Formats: sequence, structure tokens, C-alpha cells
Amino acid sequence: MKRKIMLLIGACIFTVIALATIQGYFIYNTYKLYEREINSSIKKQISRLEDTDEWEDISDTWSLNLKKYAKEYAKGKVTKQNFTTYVNAKKDSLSTATKVYMKKMGQPDDYDIDYSIYLNSITLLNNGKIDTLFKGKILILASDTLKKNKILSATGRSESKDSNNQLTLLIKSERYYGFDELQRTIISKMSGLLIFSVLLMAFVVFLYYMSLKNLITQKRIADIKTDFVNNITHEFQTPLATMDIAIKTLQRKDQQMSPEHYKNTLAMIDRQNERLQKLFRQVREASVTPIANKENIEVTSDEIKDMIEDFKLSKPDVAIKFTSQEEVFTIAMDRFHLNTILINLLDNAVKYGARKIEVDLKITAGNFILSVKDNGKGIPLREQASIFDKFYRVDKGNIHNNKGLGLGLFYIKQLVKTYKGTITVKSEEQKGSLFTITIPV
Repeated sequence: MKRKIMLLIGACIFTVIALATIQGYFIYNTYKLYEREINSSIKKQISRLEDTDEWEDISDTWSLNLKKYAKEYAKGKVTKQNFTTYVNAKKDSLSTATKVYMKKMGQPDDYDIDYSIYLNSITLLNNGKIDTLFKGKILILASDTLKKNKILSATGRSESKDSNNQLTLLIKSERYYGFDELQRTIISKMSGLLIFSVLLMAFVVFLYYMSLKNLITQKRIADIKTDFVNNITHEFQTPLATMDIAIKTLQRKDQQMSPEHYKNTLAMIDRQNERLQKLFRQVREASVTPIANKENIEVTSDEIKDMIEDFKLSKPDVAIKFTSQEEVFTIAMDRFHLNTILINLLDNAVKYGARKIEVDLKITAGNFILSVKDNGKGIPLREQASIFDKFYRVDKGNIHNNKGLGLGLFYIKQLVKTYKGTITVKSEEQKGSLFTITIPV
């Protein structure tokens, strides 16, 4: 069963990873689709901006400036070294004109982009000779402060000749747009999908968790029930076998038995009958919710001592120390229930190895507090949350080491809850346990 649960857990983890991977793939594709759509819209926006006479004037201006410098260079009046200075001097006025134009032509649904043109090269063909005036990348104009996310919009290539057809000018350029809000815009558009995906994955994980939790709980309950059947079988086997022998002994003729033998045999049957009744009583009490009797009763310290002394008759090798804050106290609780709680706690302590027990009783802040501390083998921390469950027993390695049905602590908790109280346990392995019961006075 444990192997099946581990396989199921592995299958659930694999399924969640597979679903997350598939979902991530679709989200990635959706992101790319939105990215293409936005870039396409921006390119249409740029095309609209470039399709006017006013823009043609701006474009012709920087093109004429380059041609003018190229002609001057061909005549030997300027040098290649001064070309960069010349372009930078013209850049500011062109950028200002571009910025004013884009603001003027902007529409409400336009994206907030910048626009820039870079010169890549100027090549001159003069009387059959090829000369490169510039080769590299230099900014011609920019509509705004350049954004980090620059995307190539188009490349340009223009060729012109002078009137004598002796000088041919070849200009290569690139046009870029920048949109730093691209990622944020896409995520904003995908917010509904992302929230739904996260909620769906959380819901799937929650379903798997609840399913596995229920399966493990059912396995635990099945193990507890199996332990209970084994325990009760063992508990009933001894008294039944003893009574069977005793009955067969009584079936002998009277003359074959001495009065002493006859008396011992009857006492044996009586003890085993009492033991069986006690076992049945434990099972019956565990299946019936206790009814609280909240009439005020007076309980004395001597009465508690008597309960402890009665218990010690069957456990003469156990030392029990009792302390009480008051000689007489009043509590709204059934005397039988108080006795049941105390005896069950003592019996549980002895069952798990205690040889010294300290019982303390006090009333503080309107609460009746009963604590039982022992030097037994203690309760492992991982077991402490389950010890008050029905049929649960800590010692499961060998179910016959400690007699019982796993009902004592369960019944104590039921009684304490009936009186609106609480029960807590503090314990360490090999260092004993401390049970504290608090009930409102």
C-alpha cells in the first residue's frame, strides 16, 4: 500500500509538471503572438506617419544635406574626418522637427514610441572611381530620447546622380522604433489569462493534495482498525481460554475437587468475567458520547488519594506522589467521570513504562487543573497529534507489548470536551510525559 501511495504521489507530481509545462508553452506562444501584433500595429503607425508631404520634407532635408556634403567632398573642399561633425551639427534641428511632427500626427490609440534614422554608409562613384565617404553607424535624427528596446523597422537605399552623370551617390540607412513598454503592455493584455492559469494550477494542486491526504488518512484509519482487531483478538483470547479451562475443571465431579480448588476456580472465572466486561465497557463507552453532569460537587484531597490507593493495589511497584492546592474544592463535574479520567491517565502512564508518577491538582483563574507527570518512555513528537484518536496506539511495532485497545486517551478527550475543557501533552522520548487537563470550574 505504501508503495502504491508513493507511485501515486510521483504520478501526481509528474502530471502537475506536465500541465505546468504545457501551460507555460501556450502562455509563451500567446506572448509571442501579442508581441507580433503590437509590432505590426507599430509598423502601421510608422507607415501612416511616413506617408505625408510634411514627412517627405523632413526626409528630403537630411538626404539633401548628405548629398551636399558628398559633392563638396568630391570637389576636395571637405574631408572625411569632418563628416561626423557635420552630421551631428544637423542632427538636433532634424530631431526637433521630427519630434514636433510626431506629436502633431499622434492619435489616441498610438503607442508611445521613439523613431530614429541611422546612416550606414555613403559611397561615391566619381568618373568610374569608387570612394567611400562614410561606413559605420551614425544617428541622423531621433524623435525622442532613445529607448533601450530598439527594433529595426526598415532599411533604406537611395541612389542619385548629378546633372553631368559624372558623380553617383549611394546612401544606405536604417530606420528604428523603440518601445520600452512592450513587455508591460503584453503582460497587461495577458493578465486575465495569467490569473486564470495560476488559479487553475493552484486548484489542480489543491485537488491532488486533498486526494492524497484523504488516501493517506484512509490508509491510516485502515491500519488503526487492523491494529484494533488484532488487539481485541489478543485481549479476548486470554480470558476466554482461561474461562474455558475453569469451566472444564468445574465439570469434574465434586469429590475430585477440594473446597479450596473449587473456590479458586470460581474466583478465576469471576476475574476473567470482570476483565471481559471491562473490555466491552471500554468499546461501548468509546462509541457513545459522554453526557456531562454539571452539578456542583465537593471533592476532597482524601477522596483523590483513595482513588490513587485503589489503583496502586494492582500496581504495587509504582510510586505515585499526589499534591493538592486545597483540601476541599468544588467542581461542576460528575464524580465518576473525574475518577475515570484520573485512573485512565494513571493506567496509560504505567502501560508505557512509568515507575514514578506525580499527580497535581489545583484551581487557578477559575479553572480546575489536573496534571499527571510520569517517567515512562515518552511519546515521539510525530505521534503526539494522533494519540487522542480512537483505537490509536503508539506502540505498533509489537501490538502485544502493551495491553489495551487504544481507547483510553480517546475517551478522556471526549470527557474533557464534554465539560468544555482542554487536554495537552508535553513529552520527549525516554524522558516521560506530562498530561494537563484544564476544565472551567
